[in-house]
Amino acid sequence: MPVRTPLLPSRSIHRWGALAGMAVVLSGCGSALVAPGAESIVGTSAAHAPATAAGTPPATANLQAGSNIAEPTPANATPTLCQAFQTHAMLNITLLFGQTRPRGQAISASDWRDFLKTTLTPAFPAGLSVVSAQGQWQDPQTGSVSQEPARLVTIIAAPTQDLPTRLDTIRNRYKERFQQQSVGLAVAPVCAGF
Repeated sequence: MPVRTPLLPSRSIHRWGALAGMAVVLSGCGSALVAPGAESIVGTSAAHAPATAAGTPPATANLQAGSNIAEPTPANATPTLCQAFQTHAMLNITLLFGQTRPRGQAISASDWRDFLKTTLTPAFPAGLSVVSAQGQWQDPQTGSVSQEPARLVTIIAAPTQDLPTRLDTIRNRYKERFQQQSVGLAVAPVCAGF
């Protein structure tokens, strides 16, 4: 007797849709979301979709492997990834701030709030997110590994010409004010919408 695969309930489809949307925001290192030839729900067109097993989301139509998130689309071409999700090509910026001064003294919560108010917020008034974390780094001069509390600041911003200057200013002010060797920076292209 053949085994029948149950249809996905509508709640499951909505969950998969939400996960696909999260993948758009969380993915996108380099100019392509998915490497050409890779099998992916987001990066595979419906015509070339792999067979799906029970519980897997349906393939997304009109998205090609290697879709460029920032490339404008001619009127008769397949929509870009960002257009398909009704989002815009933006940058996902993460700044990593150590919370301990060189001699082990913690940067106080009030010092951090003041830095947030006077430096970060004026540079990115449209919004940002701050997460407390536990960081680990290796001192390039001594080779010793240290752990310390940290703050991760995530900013989703348009790729404007003044963006590198704003980020350099933030990093330099933090290093000077709190005697830090460095402030980590990671930038990746994403599709984002608010």
